[in-house]
Amino acid sequence: MPKKQKTTQTGESITIIAFLVLLLPHCGKDSNPVAKTPVEKEQTGYYTSGSKLMKDSCEWELRGTDKMSAWDKNYDEVASWGMDISRECVDMKLMSDELLLEIVGKARSKGFVTILTAFWWNSDALPGGGTPYPDCQLLGATPSLDPRFDNIQKRWREIAALFKNQSDVWFGVWNEPYDWKKETTASAEQWLADAVLMVDNIRGTGANNIIVLCGNAMGQGHEPFLSKGAELLAGRNNIVFDIHAYRTYWDVSRQEIEARLVELQNANIAPVIIGEFAANGEHPFTNIMAACRTTHTSLLAWLWGQYQEPFKTQFKNYCLEQRNTQCGNE
Repeated sequence: MPKKQKTTQTGESITIIAFLVLLLPHCGKDSNPVAKTPVEKEQTGYYTSGSKLMKDSCEWELRGTDKMSAWDKNYDEVASWGMDISRECVDMKLMSDELLLEIVGKARSKGFVTILTAFWWNSDALPGGGTPYPDCQLLGATPSLDPRFDNIQKRWREIAALFKNQSDVWFGVWNEPYDWKKETTASAEQWLADAVLMVDNIRGTGANNIIVLCGNAMGQGHEPFLSKGAELLAGRNNIVFDIHAYRTYWDVSRQEIEARLVELQNANIAPVIIGEFAANGEHPFTNIMAACRTTHTSLLAWLWGQYQEPFKTQFKNYCLEQRNTQCGNE
C-alpha cells in the first residue's frame, strides 16, 4: 500500500511539472533574441575609431617618410630610423600590379604601413611614359574636373581589388588637390563632392582599407575636414585626413599647430596625419614635430633620401623615440 501511494504521487508530480513547463515562455533557439544577435568580432589590424587611429585594440601613432620606391625599393635604412609608415608615390598609369606588390612586400617585411598615393599620370620619368614634369603631376587639380579622373578611378578599383582589406595598405586617392591659394582654392562643398566620389569608388570594390584624403589648398587646408568631414563620414568609415604642413599656412607657433590638431581631434570625425612636412629640411619642422609629439599625431616627412641637416638628425631621433608604449611597444 505505501508503495502504491508513492507511485501515484510520483505520477501526479510529473503531470504537474509537465503542465508548468507548458505555461512557461518557450525559450527555444529560434525565439531567443539574444541568441540571434551576433557577437561582434574584435577588430584587428589598422582601422579608425572616431578621431583615433587604431592598431588592434590600441590607439596608435606612426612616424615615417614619403618615398619613391619606383626607383629605390630598399627599406633597410628607412627601417633603421625607427620608422613604421611610408607614403609611396604612384604613377596611376604606368606602375604595374607587380611593381606595387613588390613595393608593399618590401615595406611589409620591415613592419611598415604603406600608403599608396596617386601622384602622377604617365610620367616620362618611368619607362613608357609620355608626359614630362610638371604636367604629369596631379597636384593643384580639381579631381572630378580633371580629364584623367575616370581612368584614375578605374585604376583605383584595380588596386583596391589587389590589396583588398589588407589593413597595412592604405589608399591616398589624390595628392595635393586644388589651388594652393586659400582665396581661390576649392570650396568645402567641392572637396566633399570629390571625396564622396573617390571614397565610394573604392568602397564599391568591397575593399575597406583605410582611405587617405588631403584637404584643399594643395593639402595645406584643413578647414574642409571640420566643416564637411562629419557629412562625409555619415555611413562611411576607415577614412584618414591628411595635412601637408608647409610654410604657406603652417609656419606658425607650436601652440597654434597644437590648437588646430586638438580641434580636429575633438571633432571626433576621423584621425588626422601630417602626410608631408619639412620638405627636405628647408621648410618649418621644429614646431610641427613638437606639436605632433604632444598630440600623438602621426607624421611623415618629405622626401626620403633628400633630408638636409640639421633636420636629418633631428627627425631620425624623433622617429627613434619610444611611442605606443601603453600597448607594449617598447
